[in-house]
Amino acid sequence: MVADGGHRRLDADEPPSSASATGTRSFRLLFRVLGPLQVTIDGRSVPLRGTRLQTVLGLLLSQPNRTVPDSQLISGLWPEDPPPSAAANLRAYIRSLRQLLDDPQRVARVSRGYLLRAEPHEVDALRFARLTAQGDLLAERGDVGRAAEVFRRALDEWNGPAYSDLHDSGPLRTEAAVLEEQRLHATHRWVDLEIKLGRHAETVPVLLQLIEDFPLREKLRAQLMEALYRANRQAEALEVYRETRALFIESLGIEPGQELRDLEQLVLRGGSLAEEEPVRSSPAPLPRTIVPADTADFTGRDEEITLLADWLTGSREGTPPIVVLSARGGTGKTTLAVHMANRLRDSFPDGQIYVPLHGAEAAHRTMPEVALAGMLRTLGVPDARIPENHDEREGMLRAMLSDRRILLVIDDAVDESHVMPLIPGMGGCAVLVTSRRRLTAIPGARLLELTPFTEEQALEFLRHLVGPGRMDAESEAGVTLTRLCGRHPLALRIAGARLAARPHWPLARMVSRLTDEHRRFDELVHGELDVRANLMVSYSALEPRARLLLMLLGALDAVDVQEWTAAALLDGSSREAEDLLDQLVDSHLVNAVTTPAGRVRYSLHDLVRIFARERAQRELTPDDLRRALKRALGALLTVTEHAHTLLAGRHHLVAHGDAPRRRIGPEALRDIVTDPVAWCETELTNISAAVRQAATSGLDELCWDIAVTTAPLLEVRRHLDEWQYMHEVALAATRTAGNLRGEAVVLTELGELSLERHDHRRATGLLEEAVRILTGLGDTHARAIAELKLAILDRLNGRLGRSLRRAESSGAALNDLGDLGNEALALRQIGQIHTQLGDHHRAREHLERARGAAGRAGASRLLQQIDYRLGELDVACDRPDAAIPRFEAVLEFCRSIGDRVGTAYALYGLGRAHAARGRFRESTEMLALALADAEAADERIVKAEVHHYLGKLAQARGRTAEAAKQFDIAGVIFRDLGMTPR
Repeated sequence: MVADGGHRRLDADEPPSSASATGTRSFRLLFRVLGPLQVTIDGRSVPLRGTRLQTVLGLLLSQPNRTVPDSQLISGLWPEDPPPSAAANLRAYIRSLRQLLDDPQRVARVSRGYLLRAEPHEVDALRFARLTAQGDLLAERGDVGRAAEVFRRALDEWNGPAYSDLHDSGPLRTEAAVLEEQRLHATHRWVDLEIKLGRHAETVPVLLQLIEDFPLREKLRAQLMEALYRANRQAEALEVYRETRALFIESLGIEPGQELRDLEQLVLRGGSLAEEEPVRSSPAPLPRTIVPADTADFTGRDEEITLLADWLTGSREGTPPIVVLSARGGTGKTTLAVHMANRLRDSFPDGQIYVPLHGAEAAHRTMPEVALAGMLRTLGVPDARIPENHDEREGMLRAMLSDRRILLVIDDAVDESHVMPLIPGMGGCAVLVTSRRRLTAIPGARLLELTPFTEEQALEFLRHLVGPGRMDAESEAGVTLTRLCGRHPLALRIAGARLAARPHWPLARMVSRLTDEHRRFDELVHGELDVRANLMVSYSALEPRARLLLMLLGALDAVDVQEWTAAALLDGSSREAEDLLDQLVDSHLVNAVTTPAGRVRYSLHDLVRIFARERAQRELTPDDLRRALKRALGALLTVTEHAHTLLAGRHHLVAHGDAPRRRIGPEALRDIVTDPVAWCETELTNISAAVRQAATSGLDELCWDIAVTTAPLLEVRRHLDEWQYMHEVALAATRTAGNLRGEAVVLTELGELSLERHDHRRATGLLEEAVRILTGLGDTHARAIAELKLAILDRLNGRLGRSLRRAESSGAALNDLGDLGNEALALRQIGQIHTQLGDHHRAREHLERARGAAGRAGASRLLQQIDYRLGELDVACDRPDAAIPRFEAVLEFCRSIGDRVGTAYALYGLGRAHAARGRFRESTEMLALALADAEAADERIVKAEVHHYLGKLAQARGRTAEAAKQFDIAGVIFRDLGMTPR
């Protein structure tokens, strides 16, 4: 029988077998949810032991091929109080499910949730939806016979109430209710079509069964009366009316609707349905609209308006279109929703209903049962007839909306449970929901997140408020004002309203009043409009740990953070931090962006940051804030050291302090930093801000250690200005704190920076001051590092003897200390000196020793630099064939990390090697490329050396004029650098 569903065979047009959704297996896997949950593989039923395992599968099947977040799965499994092991238990259920389905890829991990892959023919609910849509299309084309058959096949998919064994799960109970509404729609269409075909009697048992399940559905009873009457069973038709009237008066306190009353009169008269079709009166008309008036100065949002209009008026295969408009408070959600309701009046001829839920304010929140009563009153139901029972109110509302085209605007919902009872099941209605939270668990809903205005929209909005004359007269002040308001609609409205109320004020005056962050919220108040109070509503709704995290994020000077920073601020786990960050994202207090590498970065809107910092200063003690900051900076130092190690090896090329690090596991560090140079570039603004905040907070040890640890990473892509800024901040912090060792190490790295900039005089002064301090402190290690840099200066300035003595002394000290990385640097330096002295044997000996030490230290970049020097030595020893592969390997490495200076040197080496082989065309090409990279990196030494070498090549080939030109260019650069050509 159709109503009971039976055991349906597969449609003839469906494949007899199919590959799994992943294409890895070839067997039939079928899921049934239209009745008890069931899985079959090759026709064999798979046992699903345990209610929670069944619930997980049910939740995944309720959204096939879509990601179901962990939080939604956990709340579906444990709606009241999830255990601490909830996440681990969920993973165990997923593992069991994969084993049962005999397809590990069937349930995929996606972002922070799981996705069940399924083809349309593999899930009975998907087959039902497809067949229903086909039936509707055939009926619209007038193919009544085929349409009736397709609807019958759709109804045959049912084998009892949807998810009938999982009704303890709230989300699945809701999904089942939606599916039941779709089932009723299909039944109504099928019955109408069967009656048109003259097959009245066949519909009677189906309708009797459905009326038993849904006793208050007038449409079902009207169809049953019509079917009985057309089958010449007038007495039974009248009995249906009498039973219906008695039930409605007893249960609802109302008479049956006009359609049933007209049918009763027709049967009593013995009229002919063929000649005298019952009058199906339209529902009692609503007022044209029951929403607030549109905003007169509504501005912008053109893209959002187009999208909302398309979503709300488009067809959804029998289900009502549902759109959730979410954003933080004051962004204009309600304004846009009201504007859409007024704009779409003609699309909803039965009117619009506005339902304010006040979800953001717990004290004034409208509960669903109260909202239901209000909606029923709007639809004309007297108070005396509004049911007391919540479920009966839902049923009455859905029955009354089933044949109407109404737009429901449900404003300021707190969560999904606040909304679901108010949503119609079928018919031509549409629903527009607004909320401060991202409501992702409403079945079939589309989500549109409203962001602050663009600069253009913000300026246009402000122009409406203050007038075009004032905006044109102070255009720069207008731009600054929109920036200070964060392009936030409420803040802009307040600023504009204050300016409109004070026409004698220039815009610049409002700008000056908003510039002070400590007073900005005091200025953004006008009448009942208050940005601080608006944000406070969202803040108060957070759980305590989420509020704490928001305050700590506001207190941290970072553009954005990842979960490891949030975990450090909270002194908690990354998982907890990630969950709390997601709560803040759902509340629109934090923005989230996923990078191309798959990492999620979280940031605060400017006004939210100011608000969070203000709350932190009021609710947390200075000690609380200082401890959280130390943890966050300690975590940053840990990650920066890891990035440094990946580039420079286990033995760092800088001295370190004893600032507290925060432990982060090796696996997490590998996940955070995959490319050390790229990571540094991404985090550069945050690292710079961290050095500055550490300095202003009196955390000098963290300040200088973060700065010097970052220096080698900054060198690769020539971020020399950032290097200088951070080290000058650190130098001031260490001197203020009397931290002599920190001061000396920072001076050493500033000396290295001056070396990079070829300012040898400044480099000498900084390094000699560092050596003086470190000698007084007896710090042999840090002093050896500084002395080594002085040795480099001596070599560059032609003082090769003194350079050699310093390098050998530093190398011996570093060897005694076990610092392989810096010992390798010293050995490389000694090898370079011997190369310049012409002692190729000793040069190679020291360079090979340097290579071994760098390899043991894991210093990948230093290895390439040493290989470059070995290539130079090969050329000097007339072994260009050995030099070329060395230079090519160095070139490949330098290009892979974006090192333009290293690239220029490698190309310069290749140019010399090709020239030594007599391949002057290849040599010229390599040298031209070397010049281009040196120019791009502003590396003057390479430029000078390339020009000098080009002069030597021209001279050797008898081209004196060209040689003179190249020597002149090189000479100018060398003199400017205070160097002599090699």
